[in-house]
Amino acid sequence: MKKVLRYSLLLTALTLVMASCQKDDTDMDDIIAEYQVEPVEVELDFSALTEAPDVPVTDENDSAFNDYVENSPWNKVIGIAFDGENATVSGSVPGVMVRQQGAHLTIMNISGPVKFVVSGKTNNGSIKFYGDKRFQVLLSGAEITNPNGAAINNQGGKTMYVVLDDGTVNRLQDGENYVMVDEEDQKAALFSEGQIVFSGHGELSVIAVGRGGIRSDDYIRIRPGVKIHVNSSALDGLRANDGIIVDGGVLNIETTGAGAKGVRSGGVMTVNGGRMIALCAGDSRTELEDDGMTDTTACAALYCDSLLTVNGGVLKFKATGDGGKGLNGKWNVDIRGGSFFAVATGTREVKKPKGVKLDGSLNISGGYFYSYSKRSDPVETGGMLNVAPGYTTYSHGPKVVTIAF
Repeated sequence: MKKVLRYSLLLTALTLVMASCQKDDTDMDDIIAEYQVEPVEVELDFSALTEAPDVPVTDENDSAFNDYVENSPWNKVIGIAFDGENATVSGSVPGVMVRQQGAHLTIMNISGPVKFVVSGKTNNGSIKFYGDKRFQVLLSGAEITNPNGAAINNQGGKTMYVVLDDGTVNRLQDGENYVMVDEEDQKAALFSEGQIVFSGHGELSVIAVGRGGIRSDDYIRIRPGVKIHVNSSALDGLRANDGIIVDGGVLNIETTGAGAKGVRSGGVMTVNGGRMIALCAGDSRTELEDDGMTDTTACAALYCDSLLTVNGGVLKFKATGDGGKGLNGKWNVDIRGGSFFAVATGTREVKKPKGVKLDGSLNISGGYFYSYSKRSDPVETGGMLNVAPGYTTYSHGPKVVTIAF
């Protein structure tokens, strides 16, 4: 509170000086500089991350049991090798049917757990999956660009395990103009109606120019070891309707579309480890509603419709567009460990930029919390700001809030 008071007194003093001493040669630069706060740097970080061993859940009664690819048999294997305008499909599994047109593949799987090993490069190809069985996509040096839609599209409601083969670099890209199919969704370069679980020790780059980067109409889980980079110039970078679980890995996400979100979780989001960095550069987006009213949406590096719990890891979110938010949440945020950074440096022509904006409460009981806003409040909550006893730092200024345990 002392900093807020001193800041107000400074503004009052400057006003009096300017009003009564217009010709005064007093140099105020040093005084003003004391109150100019620069935010911490938030940049993409592709460096290696040391993580604890990822131990699969082995208890079949555990709700996370089926999220571990190790817990399913993968003795049924089909290979897909892209080569320009064509693809070679190897292996035969009863109950798996493949329809091919050039390098565009449509696969129906009614056989059960099947591993699809995908490799090679195409600038005009895709894979679409149908079926009510979970399956594995092992990306082993695959580069797939679909100029007319999603590169990988799962129309089934079961889990799609995306495994990044150790040491490989993989790339998926959509096109600007999607060719839609009646009663089917394809909302991103990598899209799934069911859950997406990422694992492995490879790299995945997703480039989105038509729609989103990675999206599930269910939930997304990210396990330690993966390296994912999403660059979306259209819609959201990483989005899941029913929640996001980050157990580890290195995630770098950047979006530039108007009103786009770097990471968006429609359900509960839990972060247990890893490093997630999201940069959101889009300005506010205004749309005309059916009733003639206008709806304005600001971008956000992280947007949560439900509870966000941070138990560990490093999270850094930065919004630079007009009215952008580092974190925009519709419910509570519980920070129990790890390091959390939210930075907003955008203009406030249409919307107000804020480091953290919540409709619910912000509860901090461990770890490190930092929020900065250049032109508005660093933290705004519809509920309470609750800080547990035992903190070592609690600094609340006009631009920055820092809390450390």
